[in-house]
Amino acid sequence: MESVHPQIPSSEPAPPESAPVDLAIVGGGIVGLGVARLAARNGLRVAVLERGDLASGTSSVSSHMLHGGLRYLEQARFALVHEALEERSAVSRMAPGLARPRRFLIPLYKGDRVPPWKMRLGLQLYDWLAGRHGLAPHAMTRAPEALGLEPDLAPDGLVGAALYSDAVMDDARLAIAVARDAAAHGASLLTYTELVAIRPAEAGTFELIARDSVDGRPLSLTARAVVNATGPWTDALRRLFARSLTPGAPEPTPVLRPSRGVHLIYPPLTRGHGLLLTARRDGRVLFVVPLENAALVGTTEVEVPSPPPEYATRPSVDEVRYLREELARALPGAADVLPLAAIAGIRPLLGSDDAVGQASREHRVLEESGIISIAGGKYTTFRVMARDVMAAVARRLKIQKPIEDSEAPLPAPSQAPLDAAGLATFAIEHEFARRLEDVLRRRSALWLAPDRGRVAAREVAEAMARRLGWSEQRTREELQSVDAARWEEESLLQRAKEVA
Repeated sequence: MESVHPQIPSSEPAPPESAPVDLAIVGGGIVGLGVARLAARNGLRVAVLERGDLASGTSSVSSHMLHGGLRYLEQARFALVHEALEERSAVSRMAPGLARPRRFLIPLYKGDRVPPWKMRLGLQLYDWLAGRHGLAPHAMTRAPEALGLEPDLAPDGLVGAALYSDAVMDDARLAIAVARDAAAHGASLLTYTELVAIRPAEAGTFELIARDSVDGRPLSLTARAVVNATGPWTDALRRLFARSLTPGAPEPTPVLRPSRGVHLIYPPLTRGHGLLLTARRDGRVLFVVPLENAALVGTTEVEVPSPPPEYATRPSVDEVRYLREELARALPGAADVLPLAAIAGIRPLLGSDDAVGQASREHRVLEESGIISIAGGKYTTFRVMARDVMAAVARRLKIQKPIEDSEAPLPAPSQAPLDAAGLATFAIEHEFARRLEDVLRRRSALWLAPDRGRVAAREVAEAMARRLGWSEQRTREELQSVDAARWEEESLLQRAKEVA
């Protein structure tokens, strides 16, 4: 087996050269990292292969909430809500610097689909399902009090508001904290490492062939068990595994029905509350979520193929216009505010006959050709999904002792104020960063700044170049890549404004 890349931080242990790892996990999003953490904490030798940066897919473009999902109450998915609320509490305790309680306000208007009495009952049920893990209980207010709390709400027809509590989190940095915990217990995290082939090896093991997309180096490792934790791309990996391990057999039937969700990033929009809104056009639930010096508005729901083509991860002009129009109905003063950014993620929804907006957020573990795949689920319940995957891994590896989870605190981000160079150094040495966007987008809040991190980018890039040995050309390429991504987003937002 080849050794890990020299750019990988020294805090990341490498798989031994001569022996197979117990578990190879394909996919470095929150679920794959959750599995790696749990497996490593239970003494398994673990390697994670991620074709991009950690959490660079769906796990960094969520609604930034640890929540039970109020809308699932209408679908009578009470067990899912209860489970998610328990996990909201556990993960918040494990990462208090990355997940904090936030009060959400639901404005109530004449003629709403959900009348105030029904909203009150729903919130009472939400509090009850949280039980001893609950946050501040819900409350109901009249219109004057609602406008006192959030004066920018549209006043026409406002009859009052409901208030409830959930947790807002930094999705990418929380995933990185999970990765750091996995590495601290011996897991090897191989970023920008794409799996290209798999084949049976001796004694029931698997040989995985991969390539480093940054420096082009090949990698080969042998594993006793393999987990497919690639989120929206689960069906694509299932096809690759089937073609390689059972050639000639029918290809596996897709299990996912993915959907794209778009969010817009604005300057702060409220006086500190999150907002839960009902879209007038189609009745969808929308959120305004306060972030660090910004606000996140979303989301949309557009069905995409499985596996998703490249274009499926890009926001559309229509989705941007939809969110802007619905936001302006709720907060009229936001009509003339141009968003800072537009981001899109693909939800790995399980296939069903329901409308895509009603699809379940439950998950499913599959075992095919000796490979274990995890499909579906939601960010909040990543630890539950990891435990279910590890139950299947334990059966395959004939592990007799129980798999034990832990609510020990996750490694915290740097507590000291850091300049751009210090931020880059910490991200490289402790958080597995290898590219400039890794630092700007997923290990800091620089991407939320009004300039989208452009001013800090050069200093961060120069610090990374010194630490990682980049050439001048490589440094320029990193800066150009970030700048091109920013201009693409801003061009989309400008087109959406002009069309409107």
